[in-house]
Amino acid sequence: MRPYRSPALVLILLVGGSLLSAASPAAAEPVSRAGVAVVDATWHVGASAGQYASDPLVDDGDPTAILKAHGFDPHSHQVRRVPSYGIQSRLTVRALVVEGPDGTRVAFVKNDLYIPQDMLWRRAAQLIEAGDSGVDREHFAMMVSHNHTSPFYSSTTWGPWAFQDGFDLRFFEYYAQRMALAVERAADSLVPVRMGASVSYFDKTHRHSFGPAIADDGSPAGYPQSDNDHDMMVVRFDDISDPANPKPLGILANFGLHPEFLEGNDLVSADYLAPLERMVDRATGAVLIWSQGSVGSAEPERSTYHSIHERLEFTHRDYAQAEYAARLMADVVIDTWRDVERETPETPGRFLPFTEGFPVAMAGRVFPGPISHPYPGVSNCRTDSAFDGRPGVPVAGLPDCERLPGPVDPGVTTDDLQALGIPVPENYSAPSYGSLQETLSVHLQTARLGDLLITVCPCEQWADQTRNVKTRTDRIAGNIWVGYDWSARCTQNESGSWACPDPRNESATLTVANATFQKMRAQVRNDAAGWNEPAYTPWAESEPTVPADIKGNYTHTELTPALGFGMTMTIGMANDYLGYIATYREYQRGDHYRKALTGFGPHSSDYLATRLVQMGGFLKGGPEPGDLSDTVAGAKTPIDQASADARAAALGAAAAAAIPAYEVALPDDGGDPAALDQPEDIERFDAAFFTWRGGSNYTDNPSAVVERQTGEGWKRYGDMSGEVVVTLEFPETPEDGLAPYLQGNQEWRWTAHFEAFSSHFTDLGERPGVTPAGTYRFVVDGRRRILGAAFPYHLESETFEVRPWSGITVEDLRVDGDGRVSFVVGPTRQIEVPAVGGGNLTATIGPIDYPDSYQSPARFIREQRTFVRDPAAPNDPSLFEWYCYTCSFRPWADTGDVASAFVTFEHPDGTTDIVPAHLGEGGRWHTTVTLNPGGTAFVAAGGITSEHGETNGTDSASVTI
Repeated sequence: MRPYRSPALVLILLVGGSLLSAASPAAAEPVSRAGVAVVDATWHVGASAGQYASDPLVDDGDPTAILKAHGFDPHSHQVRRVPSYGIQSRLTVRALVVEGPDGTRVAFVKNDLYIPQDMLWRRAAQLIEAGDSGVDREHFAMMVSHNHTSPFYSSTTWGPWAFQDGFDLRFFEYYAQRMALAVERAADSLVPVRMGASVSYFDKTHRHSFGPAIADDGSPAGYPQSDNDHDMMVVRFDDISDPANPKPLGILANFGLHPEFLEGNDLVSADYLAPLERMVDRATGAVLIWSQGSVGSAEPERSTYHSIHERLEFTHRDYAQAEYAARLMADVVIDTWRDVERETPETPGRFLPFTEGFPVAMAGRVFPGPISHPYPGVSNCRTDSAFDGRPGVPVAGLPDCERLPGPVDPGVTTDDLQALGIPVPENYSAPSYGSLQETLSVHLQTARLGDLLITVCPCEQWADQTRNVKTRTDRIAGNIWVGYDWSARCTQNESGSWACPDPRNESATLTVANATFQKMRAQVRNDAAGWNEPAYTPWAESEPTVPADIKGNYTHTELTPALGFGMTMTIGMANDYLGYIATYREYQRGDHYRKALTGFGPHSSDYLATRLVQMGGFLKGGPEPGDLSDTVAGAKTPIDQASADARAAALGAAAAAAIPAYEVALPDDGGDPAALDQPEDIERFDAAFFTWRGGSNYTDNPSAVVERQTGEGWKRYGDMSGEVVVTLEFPETPEDGLAPYLQGNQEWRWTAHFEAFSSHFTDLGERPGVTPAGTYRFVVDGRRRILGAAFPYHLESETFEVRPWSGITVEDLRVDGDGRVSFVVGPTRQIEVPAVGGGNLTATIGPIDYPDSYQSPARFIREQRTFVRDPAAPNDPSLFEWYCYTCSFRPWADTGDVASAFVTFEHPDGTTDIVPAHLGEGGRWHTTVTLNPGGTAFVAAGGITSEHGETNGTDSASVTI
């Protein structure tokens, strides 16, 4: 690394002689510094919106369906997926640069891409090293949010194309430059900082990704739905330029959760990350930098182990539920962040108080694959199934092992051959270099920030691995997590067999033979030490038949207290992608999707974890971890790395030549930037729209915000973190659109969408849970091509009003026998639903059923209610939870209760009283005051107010006695 020296240090070095000869004051306190930066990284509308983008061959069976249903993109941003037609939330690159007292700088950069790829990390590192940030590749970590609904065109291997789309050089270079820019800006903004950290338990939004299973031999396998790494880890950085008044600067957070909240709606989105970042940034004044932890075993919850009345339906439940999840996560991030300053940790033993002048270091190492598995593989197939007459074909069912049909013939098994001393592999796979991995090597990093260790893994790691690394790098001896152990929950029968819980229904039991049980337990508990030694190599891909000889999940060595850390953050999905990383037990229990993507064989998890532990100790003076350079595979690592560097540089050179040439040939955009359709006044539970003529989807990437008029002028109210959505109208077909486009006459119509509503939770962070009544406007900034160059434009819409919803109704107003006035508040809705066991049930939605949806130019918006039953009472409609996942972009309230009700009494003498009403039996509201003969009563407009501030817009019918 090129050492960085501050200007002050340079001055000291230049005049050091005279300073040393003078009387020296007390040595200055060591200072650590940090800087943060946020760079927009939203690739162009028209690129497919990630893994869940529509596939015309699947969805419509017609390759021309892209043009028929979605329009024509003349810039060819997509290859086989349906082009996106708008942005639900913008993507960002967020960088944190930390500098130690000795000038060492490290950079953590988060982006919203699908998976990390070595070529992109390498290209960004080349750009960063060419800049002035003082950061080199060994000290740069690229962290990916693992978003499934953002464009992904940066992989040079064909495997991801099966899940995403093809490679685009324009996209590749764009993202490398965005990351380099973020590091430069963060490095340019360094300030003295204090750092502290805390951990909170949080389990509301994730479940185990695949949950319970039964192994091929009938033993319990998999994991309970609730089992995961529930650590929400927050590292807080405060600016102490003014020591008496620290200011929030940055937050590095770590939690495991797949961004799989959305369906394939063909809108670019950051999933839950955009609202989470918005909420945390606004509440704290700091910049949130998010990293993935045990993402490989953590997918969104779907009420599997929580009450349905917590409304934790998240898996593919779309934008409103994603924002609800973000609110839940933001609350715990913010509270944990505050715990650092208050020194009120949820777990006292897992807390780092504020420290200044902390040491900063980072180690990056490149290892070959294991001796027994020197190349990355994919589509791991069990050998025993092949012996049974159902051979598996790797890659054919990418990524799974595709089994050919055939008669099941028990015949010989791997155990039979292994008992004879023949180390037959338990599994076999296809090499994935060039199809998934872009290098043959394993790139690992560890960083030290004071007493905090950060491990950086190029993997979709599981909770077992995160727990293993955390417990092996702390200062507590003997607490190593070796994996989830079903055997600990088994009891032995008198016959010698074992009664174990059935993972699929833990109130039931499985009877497991003693030999099977002993193997299952050994696969988890046995020390894995020595599995990668040359002498053991023939058995590393096989398995000894004697349980005591099995090498289990993890090596049982840990850091000594002197080398241990006060806290360890385990970052996954970083720098490169080695696939899911199954434990040894899960790798050996049978074929499954995640095992099929475990890149370096049955001990992949230990291979990574043990080296990360060793590298962590090295940062505190421990031994250098072995790099296997004395092996055949290790000798090839420098060649592999040099080749990869050359390819990344070649891609950069190609981009430098091709992209300017492409852009200079682009035609102008037609028309002038102008408003086309102005927003109209709306009530809550509706949306306002602003349509304008802008630039093409290649040149323009407009930012639209909504401002609210206040006594201090116009203030930003909503932005494109999910609060304002933007869509684009494409030309209908090449015939209609290509000629005008090439002639520079194509007009590009963009529309901004803004919903006004009452939320189903209490607040939206720094925004109230109810869109305030008032005056608003849209403000748009974009770019369009004129005379061969791109120029900015700025537009402001006309103002529009937001008012409370006026749809509350007053029904069945009457005078009861005692002279009191009573009525029912609505509207309610009656829905017929099927009963469990047959027949139908009538469900009532109310007492005030708010509107579900509205007419929108966004294809996503459509009204379609659904419900979830309470498992304890599936036929009780009063316990249903109602949802409409596609009715709105934001988390609208489904129903409301009455907050206040007043009845107007008009007396015969011409006087008027307004009297309150109170809720009584049967859902009826009653006055306590009686109506006198000759008097008239009615509920005036505005007489009913809901808990959210909605009201009745008209007078009710009147009654007279």
